[in-house]
Amino acid sequence: MTGYLGFPYQIDGSGQTATTDLPTYVQNLILLVFETNPGEPVNRPDFGAGMRQLVFGGMDAALASAAETLVRSKLIQFLGDAISINTLTVTMGNETVTVDLTYFVTHTQTAAGTSITVPLPGYSATPQGGSTTATASIPDY
Repeated sequence: MTGYLGFPYQIDGSGQTATTDLPTYVQNLILLVFETNPGEPVNRPDFGAGMRQLVFGGMDAALASAAETLVRSKLIQFLGDAISINTLTVTMGNETVTVDLTYFVTHTQTAAGTSITVPLPGYSATPQGGSTTATASIPDY
């Protein structure tokens, strides 16, 4: 087996475990932290940022700032040895939470970035209606 374990787990065309490259693997790890709710994994009850729960919390600058702190702390806690966060911005819209992240992959010292939008269940990924948003961004020290 070469490369890194593919996510979600699957079997490739040759009947072996599917693998992926390091940048895709790290991005999948970030997505896993974002979309897992704390308490969901039985053996790791503190794992996950619970981004889907934030969609129900309302929309204001204070919640956006708290969400940014939560996401940053969970990424450092669970992926601190794999990535170094450069910038992190959380934007809360009417029906979505969007996280824009730039980071360095520690193993290769290469820069990467991702933007993840979590829609309110039952809505499309594109918000309908108003354009009201609340944004928070805390620079690194």
